[in-house]
Amino acid sequence: MIIPKFRSLKFRLMFLISIALLLVVGIPVLFFVQQLDKNYQEFSTNMIETTSQVVYQFIYDGMIKNDSTIIQKNVELLALDPSISLVRLYRPDGHILYSSNRKEIEQNVKKLDRFYFSMEEKGERELFFRHDNGYSHHHLVRVEQECTPCHANPGKLIAILDVHARFTTSEQIYSTSKNLAIFGGLVIVVILWIFLNLIYQSQIESRLHLMMASFEKLSAGNFQFKLKMPGKDELALLAEKFNEMVEKISTARQKEEQFFQENLQRADRLVTLGEVAAEIAHEVNNPAGIILTRAEFLREEMKESLPSSGYLEDLEIIIQQTQRIADTTRTILHYSRKLPHDFSQTDVCEVIKHSVKVLEPRIKKCKVKIELNCLGKPAFIWGNSNQLEQVFCNLINNSLDFVQPELGEIRVVVQESMNGNRKKGYKILYQDNGPGIPQQYRDLVFSPFFTTKDSEKGTGLGLFITRNIISNHKGTIFLEPGQTAGVRFVIELEAHHG
Repeated sequence: MIIPKFRSLKFRLMFLISIALLLVVGIPVLFFVQQLDKNYQEFSTNMIETTSQVVYQFIYDGMIKNDSTIIQKNVELLALDPSISLVRLYRPDGHILYSSNRKEIEQNVKKLDRFYFSMEEKGERELFFRHDNGYSHHHLVRVEQECTPCHANPGKLIAILDVHARFTTSEQIYSTSKNLAIFGGLVIVVILWIFLNLIYQSQIESRLHLMMASFEKLSAGNFQFKLKMPGKDELALLAEKFNEMVEKISTARQKEEQFFQENLQRADRLVTLGEVAAEIAHEVNNPAGIILTRAEFLREEMKESLPSSGYLEDLEIIIQQTQRIADTTRTILHYSRKLPHDFSQTDVCEVIKHSVKVLEPRIKKCKVKIELNCLGKPAFIWGNSNQLEQVFCNLINNSLDFVQPELGEIRVVVQESMNGNRKKGYKILYQDNGPGIPQQYRDLVFSPFFTTKDSEKGTGLGLFITRNIISNHKGTIFLEPGQTAGVRFVIELEAHHG
């Protein structure tokens, strides 16, 4: 049987391992990157604000003196610093007054800078931006006390100082560290996943495949092998237990085959013995018939010629005993001949009565009481009287093997019944007062060669044959549950209306 990949143990285990690795490695890396970003943000903000403040102080004198030449010169000098890429000073409306890039002067910053915001959007506050190659800081220039000779309204926003700074070496190291942390986390996850996958394949999956192959061999009937599992772990212990199980199954199978062969041989001997008994009965039956005929003829002759002779009583005894021999041989011949398979209208009650008559010598010898409770009318079914007679002879013989002499009782009751299809039928209740069948054997009583008798008494085929015969008559036989003493078989057969 092939298991879909998404349902396999490997898929589920690898999925859980992947989730665990992402959580175990990903959460610390995420926390580390967030901490780096926080520290970097604080460092960058402080650096650009400091740089912006230095630039402002550098051009402050020119602004106080209102000397545009000095301001422009200082702005250009500041741009010579490798850490500063651009310095500009523009009005709140965006008009550029001074710039380290002379081409921008007199232009509007909102056409040149994608990070420009109107003062309404800025809310007249300083802003910090991160560019592709650095940072920019918008420092607000307001009217101070020193500016009142030229400007009115102290505190009013009159200009914005825009300073662009390049990434420093430490910032580049930070960016590299951040990328390395993310990349390293991913590499660790991949390496651990591959490592755990290889461990699973070598330590678990390969062994599971080995065990599955062993079970396939076992299901194919191969018991001559051992599962070799290296190591001393749980799977190795499981392999040892598997080998013990295979050995026990092999031993049990050998015993079963030996038992089966012994029973077949015994059954064959019984068949041979039955054939020999039939031959003997046939050979005895002919002389017994001749003796019986001659004795009866002598009895009639003596009644006419010597009616008062004392030999008449001896002849009567000879006739009676010879009759018993003839009855016995006829019973053996009747019971041993091959059963025909033709069915006809058969009275079950008559079959039961005849079965009891066949076994009457053994019943009297065991001193067992038999009670027959049949219907007051024929119970016709469609069947074979000889086969059905074998059924009841088997049941009675089994009871005679277990019930106590002089105390044993066998009761057979025939009742009318209706089956599930509302068809008329007959229910036959067979019961004895023997020791009963132990609970652990109740499901095995109809199995072939199963018997609780001594090996010298039974072959274990009686009830197996009985069930087959009843099944051949489209009926059922079962052991009634809940019986603690004795046995109670229930036979159900369909009625037949000729």
